[in-house]
Amino acid sequence: MWRNTRAGWGTAARGLHWLIAGLLLVQVPLGFRMNAVYDELLATRATDFGPLLQLSMLHHTTGFLILILATVRLGWRATNPTPAPTPGRAAYQRWLAGATHAFLYALLFAFPLSGWAALSAYEGEFPIYFFGFDAVPRLVPQADGSHAPYETYAETHEACWRAGAVLLGLHVVAALWHQFVRRDGLLARMWRGPGG
Repeated sequence: MWRNTRAGWGTAARGLHWLIAGLLLVQVPLGFRMNAVYDELLATRATDFGPLLQLSMLHHTTGFLILILATVRLGWRATNPTPAPTPGRAAYQRWLAGATHAFLYALLFAFPLSGWAALSAYEGEFPIYFFGFDAVPRLVPQADGSHAPYETYAETHEACWRAGAVLLGLHVVAALWHQFVRRDGLLARMWRGPGG
């Protein structure tokens, strides 16, 4: 079933959920690797930026894909019914689940947008990539005093992955608790859909 029902998530919602999760599992380690290569190039004063540019192309492209898919997912969620909560959940559990999901959605936008802003504000000729296209428009102008400096956006980007790690950890622990302690089929419902 493509669309959501009150009984469960449809194929589109589940596909977007797991695709974004998979991209995040690639994106965060890729960002750490990219920073490590950049620091190594600075420390050794190397002149071959090929490895950094390749990692950057992957990291930028993955970030833009996450932003696009998060937009599609939020639009899909707004135009589809939300499945009913699993029975027996207390009001505070429903509130906590809703708040966690809201913050996760916010981070799916803040994380790539802050990265895009940081790249845009960075002084120099470093390109912003989307697949092989290396002239992605800048989100903010470079160092003209009309916006926050590069460091502010970079710190926001770092804060996003730290907050995201905590929220994602809570999300995963809650899903596993529902599946293996409460045994209410919540995780199976996101994996296989209604009746999962």
